[in-house]
Amino acid sequence: MPQLSPRLRQVVDALPLESGMRVLEIGGAPGAAARAVAARVGPGGHVLVLDRSARGIERTLINCRKEVESGQLSAMCAPVEDFELGSGVVLFDLAFACRVGAFDGRHPQLYRAALAKVRRVLVPGGTLYIDTGSPLTPVRFD
Repeated sequence: MPQLSPRLRQVVDALPLESGMRVLEIGGAPGAAARAVAARVGPGGHVLVLDRSARGIERTLINCRKEVESGQLSAMCAPVEDFELGSGVVLFDLAFACRVGAFDGRHPQLYRAALAKVRRVLVPGGTLYIDTGSPLTPVRFD
């Protein structure tokens, strides 16, 4: 697994992570940031990597094999504006997105649908962090 780039290290360091948290990473393939987040949330936490690329998800599962086998990390192939979690899935404490077109302005027509999908999977008061700030812009859901 490659080391985190300085930019991804800055993003991970800026997230308000705590032991036991459930975290959704949007556009997270091939898993570098997710692996670092999984280490910070520890064995009681979980990271779900969501990415629209099937090849990216394959790479994530390979790169994060140890975390997947321990139950700390899982991956799902779907675009953020269309994804659905199964019933009974525990909500996430926070979500973050790096270089995701629906959130960074490259695909503004997808923003509302993507935001609505993320809102549904976060705990009440949960926050989405987008890499358009310095380094992150929080989007709070009350």
